[in-house]
Amino acid sequence: MADRLTIGLDIGATKMAFAVVDVAGTVLDETVLPTLSTQPYAQTVERIAAQLNTYLAEYPLIEGIGIGVPGPINREAGVVLNAVNLGWQNCPLRDDLLAHLTRTLPVYIENDVNVGLISEYFYGKAKDMTHCVYLAIGTGLGGAVIINDQLMRGATYMEMEIGHYAIDPVNGRQCTCGQRGCVEMSISGKGLVSNATAHHADYPDTLIPVDDITTYAIIEAARHDDELATFVIDEAAEVLGQLCAWCTMIFNPNLIVLGGGLSHGIYDLVIEKTRAEMRKHCLPQSYDAVSIELSHSINAAMGASALVWYFQKESQLS
Repeated sequence: MADRLTIGLDIGATKMAFAVVDVAGTVLDETVLPTLSTQPYAQTVERIAAQLNTYLAEYPLIEGIGIGVPGPINREAGVVLNAVNLGWQNCPLRDDLLAHLTRTLPVYIENDVNVGLISEYFYGKAKDMTHCVYLAIGTGLGGAVIINDQLMRGATYMEMEIGHYAIDPVNGRQCTCGQRGCVEMSISGKGLVSNATAHHADYPDTLIPVDDITTYAIIEAARHDDELATFVIDEAAEVLGQLCAWCTMIFNPNLIVLGGGLSHGIYDLVIEKTRAEMRKHCLPQSYDAVSIELSHSINAAMGASALVWYFQKESQLS
């Protein structure tokens, strides 16, 4: 058995994934429990702690616990500020868990998009990279950045909320945040659906059924050269290219990693146009230094376990 272990926990709206992981990224044990997001927070903490205690009893060499949660996190205090899908606001998750654990050990809590980048940094495409950007493209759009081996952090824990940068604030589609023309309304699951819905009547021969406009239907139609689907995917690729250029000109990374479920679904459909659009908006010295890669498929709980190694490394650098 490996002599250095961590526990990773990914908390989502519908499920909580746990994993015991060694320093090389090998998953030794894993468990999935329903989140039961309508359950009171205190009961959810008790269920999480019970599973963590089971692992702590079985694996005495565990060095720490890493937890990924959707939404902004006060990582110094271990407080979940606003996990909308869980109904959690200002919840001191770290201290509440420590009060129930049978052993006292480090517990690190991070926003799930930052966890995605950290997992790539230790186990995936960003390994050995000192400057990298991570774009999580799924139902929504988020981002994270590592510069000089340090995770970028904002003053109010809202760093890289790039999905809500408005590129067309006057004529763009309405976003749930209240603005118009947010990047997320072009390149995300809800963006593809919104765009296809808005233009469906313009393409009467589309393969996409009007009563079932989903990301899956759009992607499948695009693979059959459907005009509406191609229009939607091309807009997504163009906006993604502009976003990659923006990240490149500001952060000057060596690598941009595209993560999230939608990235894996449309990567081959968008990457050529994305790179071409990116080139138009970048200085050559910046563009030539960066590559765009699809994320490694990493178990989310395994990725959360890397928080322990990251924060150990960060403390050594500070």
